[in-house]
Amino acid sequence: MAVTLFIMRHGDAEPPQALKADAIRPLSALGESEVLASANWLNEHLQEHHGKLDWLLASPFIRAQQTATIVESIVPSGQRDIVDDAIPESDPQDFSDWFFAMLQSRYPNAESVVLVSHMPFVSYLVATLDKKTPPLLFPTAGMAELKLDVAMQRADFIRMIVP
Repeated sequence: MAVTLFIMRHGDAEPPQALKADAIRPLSALGESEVLASANWLNEHLQEHHGKLDWLLASPFIRAQQTATIVESIVPSGQRDIVDDAIPESDPQDFSDWFFAMLQSRYPNAESVVLVSHMPFVSYLVATLDKKTPPLLFPTAGMAELKLDVAMQRADFIRMIVP
């Protein structure tokens, strides 16, 4: 089974010193416009190639949830889940193991998935999924496109999409 995974970093967020807690930092106005641009690109791409978004996953942090909400307002998803193991310090191998198990058991017909998360997790996740690709720098609201081989539990990095 081949699945296209878009790993997306949240949009630009308010500075941490303003709120003293990383998990509650909201998107800035710039971040909202960045995410809107990425969501519009994703919508056009899915209409041309895949038809729909099957599964939208997001970190529980406020800025990732806001990003996912903007994406979902443009690109409706079949299912949206909050993933506690997609925060900045999460282990990408643990996430990968869980993710492939979920694809095989709950989403065997999924063709397109979006994960909204944070640096450095998104960077290390790409490198974990595609051993040929070093960790990448993600701009805010940037997305890495990967083609997954679910049976082999690996991926091929295709490209970085920047709003």
